[in-house]
Amino acid sequence: MAARFLPTVLLFIAFLVGFGHTALHLPLYRRGGRLSRHEPADLSHFATLLAEAEARYALSYREIEGNRLVRRWLPPEGKDENDPSLIDVAGGQHRWYTELRAGDPPQKLEIDIDMLSSDFYTIMTTSGKGSRYDTFASKSHGHSEARVHPLCRRPNDEFHFPDSNIPVRLDFPICSPSKASRVTLANSGSFLGLAPHQSLARLSSAPLLVQLQKKNTIQDNTWSVTLLDAESGILSLGATIAKEVEEAKIRGEIELKYFGDPVANPQWITKQVDNQLRILMLSELPWDHHFKWTKVQGAAGWWTALMSGVWINGAKVLKNQRVLFDINVPYILAPPVAAQRFYESIGGTKRLDPPYDSFFAFPCLNGVNIGLEIGGWIFPSMSGEGTREDALNGPAGGRFSLGKLGNGTGYCVGSVVETTMGLRKEWMASGMKDMWVLGEPFFRGLGVAFDVDKGRVGVRVY
Repeated sequence: MAARFLPTVLLFIAFLVGFGHTALHLPLYRRGGRLSRHEPADLSHFATLLAEAEARYALSYREIEGNRLVRRWLPPEGKDENDPSLIDVAGGQHRWYTELRAGDPPQKLEIDIDMLSSDFYTIMTTSGKGSRYDTFASKSHGHSEARVHPLCRRPNDEFHFPDSNIPVRLDFPICSPSKASRVTLANSGSFLGLAPHQSLARLSSAPLLVQLQKKNTIQDNTWSVTLLDAESGILSLGATIAKEVEEAKIRGEIELKYFGDPVANPQWITKQVDNQLRILMLSELPWDHHFKWTKVQGAAGWWTALMSGVWINGAKVLKNQRVLFDINVPYILAPPVAAQRFYESIGGTKRLDPPYDSFFAFPCLNGVNIGLEIGGWIFPSMSGEGTREDALNGPAGGRFSLGKLGNGTGYCVGSVVETTMGLRKEWMASGMKDMWVLGEPFFRGLGVAFDVDKGRVGVRVY
């Protein structure tokens, strides 16, 4: 998306989040704000984030179920039934979350999104930390002792979505550890799993999208993400926000072009917007015709697909790469051979010395055009200087940069980071060999849609 249109888009989308009609549009936020700023890159912190991201993929394995390969979570270690992977998951820094209002009167809850699980539930601990759902304060809370997990019962409550004046009653499992468990010190919070298959569900209750579809709140079992900048975006449930974004861009162009023109009253501008929008997005075409799609491949459970190619400055340097989509990873992770080839294709790059040798540096002034080929289309990724907000508060080196290597060095740290998961035994069972992880930097400036029923991922440029 062109940087000059972003303020208009942000304002218009904020309006639409309150008054959308074709989907549930929810705000997205990055807890802790943007990852990188003007200061030199904090390599120790970045290495910690890399280790934390990799550790989550070691918790699963693959097995045959019927005629297909599916993913399962490894059982928790030891005899403690208070599984930290179920309880100690909410409220983490650098994670993306949305907000929902539940109960009567409505309580604003932070809901962490996760692409590796399909569970929808809330966590109640005695720590006093996090975003806690208060059952006693809600007159609409529906109590239930029915169990969906040894630690979780299945009550329900009314949810108030910005797109509807009528609350929707949904199952909202409550998971609580035993009082003697150390995970009572974990954050309270809520969790929205958006994985494409329930093989990785820890709870027996229905995912949020399935519940919304049964309530006729949404039509399609789809969802999409649009990151507007380094710390905010839109999560759309049931459809995408493609039309609204295009409308905002057209409106911004027209208002700028005809600024001060007496004929350009609100009614005239709206008419011009509608005329251009009808040409750009033909109403008779289904919404999915505005995306380039690729089928989900590999073991069922995660959003994994095939990336046809990686392009650097107009040259295709890699082809047919397996990828996993995961917005909560702050980098793009590449297996060793691919990472080496990627940076060899960019002039002046160098690998950092141990213990930070998973990271590479490039000349900050070296403009790099990076394209990722998905669904038969090459999408610009991590290219350019970014938005005005990036220029004011972000790192040197543009969108490809995690920050300066050091003051006066002339080098910046690249956001494509090497991962050796596929070479270590802890990750062999999870199938991470030769797998890229398209994390947060990939989602910037793109609309990415996930179709659960048809098993596909769609991408388009904004």
